[in-house]
Amino acid sequence: MTCCRTSVAVPSTHGAEIRHRGEQPVQKLLARIRGAITENSVTINTIVRAMDPAAQPVLLLLPALILVTPLSGIPGLSSLGGLAIALVAGQILLARPAIWLPGFLLRRRVSSDRLHKALTRLDCPARFMDRATMARASWFLAFPGRQLSLAICILCGLAMPFLELVPFSATALALVVAVLAVALLVRDGLLAAIGLGGFIFAIVMILKLAAS
Repeated sequence: MTCCRTSVAVPSTHGAEIRHRGEQPVQKLLARIRGAITENSVTINTIVRAMDPAAQPVLLLLPALILVTPLSGIPGLSSLGGLAIALVAGQILLARPAIWLPGFLLRRRVSSDRLHKALTRLDCPARFMDRATMARASWFLAFPGRQLSLAICILCGLAMPFLELVPFSATALALVVAVLAVALLVRDGLLAAIGLGGFIFAIVMILKLAAS
């Protein structure tokens, strides 16, 4: 089995520096994905390599954004995305200097047409998130807030393969991960608190859907 290692920077304040320079991390991420689409289909490995991420949470945000879109309906993609989220969040939690992802995941191909449509649907939410987020209440992301946020991301990722048959479950959990990933990226403690509250809401919603 072929494996791949992606190296990323890990300074704890880097997310805040990105935001303070006036950059737009979520829109920039979408632009990098668009730039990686050069054929009729594109591998996850191609997209990851195009990221040139400024911080590890970018690699956590990427699969979450993909699963928020209708691409989550592709059979098996929710399970693979959940695995990627759990692996990345776990390695960030362990403070690994580089992120490892398995080859079978990186070799997965996505239709360029479907990917373009999914990215278009994300444009408005991305603009909103970039406008609404900033480095604030960063104390919330000190110990144990940061560790709790990453642990929630791991739980969401691990749950996705088991909930693939429950409608909207992967999308709800991916949305929680996306919010927490952006919070970690820009050091927004308020957004992290919202993400943790959203996790509780998502669990209640999924339990109701599963029961029905």
